[in-house]
Amino acid sequence: MALIRLSGISRHYEMGSQLVRALDEVDVEIERNEYVAFVGSSGSGKSTFLNILGCLERPTLGQYYLNGAHVEELDHNQLAEIRNREIGFIFQSFNLLPRANALGNVMQPLVYRRIGYRQRREMATEALRRVGLEDRMDHLPNQLSGGQRQRVAIARALVTRPAILLADEPTGNLDSRTSTEIMYLFDQLHAEGQTLILVTHEEDIARHCGRIVELKDGRIFRDRQRTEAAH
Repeated sequence: MALIRLSGISRHYEMGSQLVRALDEVDVEIERNEYVAFVGSSGSGKSTFLNILGCLERPTLGQYYLNGAHVEELDHNQLAEIRNREIGFIFQSFNLLPRANALGNVMQPLVYRRIGYRQRREMATEALRRVGLEDRMDHLPNQLSGGQRQRVAIARALVTRPAILLADEPTGNLDSRTSTEIMYLFDQLHAEGQTLILVTHEEDIARHCGRIVELKDGRIFRDRQRTEAAH
């Protein structure tokens, strides 16, 4: 069974008298341990697609199954639970709490699981170790470089041991050298068995992924393996 299955997913908005088809009958399956990039120009539907994958937005039409759960049938509380349990989010702007140190930021998602402090600390410490920041646990975000802040954000996404990591333009605020370091970290996580889904407009970032899906005008324009994409 696919980890993610979208069937006939559409998302329509009304803007005045116009109907905007942000997504239009998208069908896609993603298996466990896939490393997938969704690419496309502005207005292609990437952001809407990511919001639906992350259970932040409901589709107008279609069916979405995530790890066996029929997402459209879930209520608000169940959606919040599945986001906390199954999905790790990584954002372009890091979204760290400015007054919490790296350890506190990484522990935050575990609070909602009602996990005791000692276990939260152990799990967060391990997540920071995985991203190479065990020596920066006590630093506040403003004491860290952009790359280090993104590593904290990745550790925070990993700490709940999610089924998938969703990354929205994860290198968009980083210089090229730091971007390479972050993508190398993603490559390592994939090699360890993590399912990774990136949304990006940068070809060199997409080329790290084993599969590249191009969105155009709310539809899947092309879906290919990286070996095909390289030719």
